Amino acid sequence: MKTIFVGLDVSKDDFKVAVKDEKNKLIKPVKTYGHDRLSLEAFDKDIEGIKKQLGSSAIFGMESTGIYHLSVYQHLLAAGAHVKLFNGLELKRFKSSIRKTKTDDLDAQAIAEALLLVRDSSYDPASEPELIHLRELCRVRTRMTRKIAQCKNQAIRNMDMLCRGYTNIFSDVFLPSSIGIMKATIRSTRLFKTDIITLENILVKYMPRPAAEKKAKQILDLFQHAVVPKQMKEICIIELHMLIQQYELLKQQVGRIEKRIESGVKELNTHIMSVPGIGILTAGIVLGELGNLSRFSSHNQLTAFAGLDPSIKESGRSSKTGRISKRGSPMLRQALYHAALSASRVNPVCQQLYQRLRAKGKHHKVCMVAVARKLLHIAYSVEINHRDFYVPAHILEQLAKSES
Repeated sequence: MKTIFVGLDVSKDDFKVAVKDEKNKLIKPVKTYGHDRLSLEAFDKDIEGIKKQLGSSAIFGMESTGIYHLSVYQHLLAAGAHVKLFNGLELKRFKSSIRKTKTDDLDAQAIAEALLLVRDSSYDPASEPELIHLRELCRVRTRMTRKIAQCKNQAIRNMDMLCRGYTNIFSDVFLPSSIGIMKATIRSTRLFKTDIITLENILVKYMPRPAAEKKAKQILDLFQHAVVPKQMKEICIIELHMLIQQYELLKQQVGRIEKRIESGVKELNTHIMSVPGIGILTAGIVLGELGNLSRFSSHNQLTAFAGLDPSIKESGRSSKTGRISKRGSPMLRQALYHAALSASRVNPVCQQLYQRLRAKGKHHKVCMVAVARKLLHIAYSVEINHRDFYVPAHILEQLAKSES
């Protein structure tokens, strides 16, 4: 049976559709559809008409555009269509031309051409609703933690303006002990007016009394000698209280999201949690971002999808291996890298790899990227083989020899 290739260039308000045959010939002029139900039904009717006319099947392709492609994507999946998702970088070579011409019509045609030429199964997205739901939950958590970081940075700036040296006393300006101090002492009328007993009573709730007494003396000394610019005093106090309120609300919301992520991971009965160094939140990110693991036929394909493969530049006899390509999900790479910091200590396989690379003189960060890549391969293996992680005997022997 013949196949038609339907390229969709999706934007916020509508999407362009280009339909090509197996000879890369445009079957009909590019057409525009909206995201509403009637437009989607018209789109379905037009595609079905072409399929009947040519006696063919259809493959659909679109660029992953954050959120705007999701309505069309879900519509096609619900209809049982074969859909491929492309990263913008992957489509770049199909969209390039000698003339610097870029239109939505040409982009739709480029996606249709990519469908024709690229038959790699790794472009087939995860259709499981639970994985998509888990992925979006993890992305929401990431966006919220970034907002928390912004609150902290602004709070540090304001406290540095009001009392130089205060942020050096606490490892985190938003520690519960620090928040307690700020709430009790930062006031418009009596700024930093307090005594040693009040400060000790606040701090002793979070630390041993000797440490609380020492820290209370440091804070009181700073408060008594603080020089506050008059023109900045009021606005810094107002904003600081707002930032504390925002931080406490965001922390509560992140906690609720994390509980839903944990519940989603547990429902999947995943084997990834058996891998030392991978916690439940990291497991949620890995599962959500990778999607259906069966679409990856090899570790190399998986590594390239995660952007942990080295970039290679060849010209004639020259061949250079550079830094990792950093394509794919940055959140996936970040989660794997953070997990690698732990795995290099608690996971014997990753520990052995890290020690071996360090012995060769490799930089710490290079070793961490290698460990992150190894973690990805392990996670893939245990999940695709439906078995828990175990440490090979020869690695345990090598570690025992190195420690003796």
